[in-house]
This record gives sequence, structure tokens and C-alpha cells, in this order.
Amino acid sequence: MDELTGLSGASTEARLRSVGAGIGLTVAGFVTALVVLLLGVQVLAAVGIPVQERPVLAIGLAIVLQGLGFGIAVAVYMALTRDFDLLRYRLPTLRDLGWAVGGLIALFVGYAAIAAVVSQLGLDTAQNSIVEQGRQNPELVLYLIPLAILVVGPSEELLFRGAIQGVLRRAYAPVPAIVIASALFGVAHVFALSGSGTGVIVYIAVTFVLGCILGYVYERTSNLVVPALIHGVYNAILFSLLYVQVSGRACSYTPLTL
Repeated sequence: MDELTGLSGASTEARLRSVGAGIGLTVAGFVTALVVLLLGVQVLAAVGIPVQERPVLAIGLAIVLQGLGFGIAVAVYMALTRDFDLLRYRLPTLRDLGWAVGGLIALFVGYAAIAAVVSQLGLDTAQNSIVEQGRQNPELVLYLIPLAILVVGPSEELLFRGAIQGVLRRAYAPVPAIVIASALFGVAHVFALSGSGTGVIVYIAVTFVLGCILGYVYERTSNLVVPALIHGVYNAILFSLLYVQVSGRACSYTPLTL
């Protein structure tokens, strides 16, 4: 039990530094993403492509450049700290693929269980703004499906599981590291939510729990590709169901993307 929930023998100062680094990486990731996005928009405008007039292009560009920003932030951190062994990744083995399937199932089971509890309590859940935009523009949803797998899953897992959980894991045992990284993962989603009050808190709580599942899978496989794949496919499935809904082929439902 101590190996899972205890401390790694690091000093209190080292543990506090690791939490500070995790918070700093979260902020740096989003600030870098914003800077990269603004620069990207300016470059496209300079060559005669008005992004603001093309909603689908604007959202797709924002997703891609946010992913690039996350990657840059992690790369800069690793270069500044000379911590080039921070990330753990490799080509997936059959065992890894088994974990990917199990983790994906666990995400949906966890989501369903939490959704049932939230429904019983009569609580509202905030919504990711990109889902609302997808409801208004079905064409956008078709682009979100591949972007979820190719950009969103890999970039968010790179930042939160690979870098942040990796830093925390140096000072903490697995469970504390997973919990802290998942808490930052949940809070970071505030920037993408439409809604307020209890609904935002519920969304953060759900995202935190699902983040813990991804963190556990990363800890067990030591392969960042696995949670990135789970995360991307999970969102892609939800976007696919959203497209079926907005195209008039299914009843209404509220997808909770990561």
C-alpha cells in the first residue's frame, strides 16, 4: 500500500517544488498555446486567409495550434531542466493495446456511473463550448473526430500525464501523483466550458475522475501512447455520436469530452 499511496522519500521542499512545477506547466501550456494561436492567425491574415470569417477553419486551427503550444511548453521545460528522460513512450505492445481497450471501457463505465449519480442528485453539468459549436455546425463535428485522435488526445496527455504527472511522480508515489495531475487536468477544462456555478464544478469533478483513470493506465503501462490513444478515441466516439444526433438520426444527449 505504501508503494501506491505513500511518498517517494523526497523532501517536503522537493514535493512542493514538484507541485509548483505542475501548476507552472499547466499555465505555461495554455499561455504558449494562446501565443501560438495569435501568431498563427496573424500569419494567415497576412497571406490573405481571414480565419475569423471561417468558423470551421478557426476552430480546427485553434485545436491544432493549442496542441502545438502544449508540445512547445513541454519541450522548453525539458530543455531548461535538462530532464530529457521525463516522458515514457514506445511503440505499443499487445499488452499496451489490451490496456488501451480496458482503459477506454473504464472511461465509458466511469462516465456512465457518474452521469447516473449526477442525474439522481438533479445536478446540471456545464458543457464544453466546442460541443455547443458542433451542435450548430455539423460539418465541424466531422473535423473534430480525427482531430480528437491526432491532436487533442496526444497533446493533452503529453502535457498532463507525460510532463505534469511525470514531474510529480519524481516526488510522490503513484496515487498522489495521479490525483494531483488529474486535479490540474480537471481545473484546466474551465477555460473551455460554457456554464457557471454547480455545473462547472460537476464537469471538473467528472473530468478529474476520468483523468485519474488515464493516469492509472499511464502508471501501469509506462507508455504515454496508451492514454493518448484512449483519450483520443474516447473523444472521437463522443463526437461521432454527436454527429449522429445533430444530423437528426438520434435523440438528444450531452457528451462530456475531455
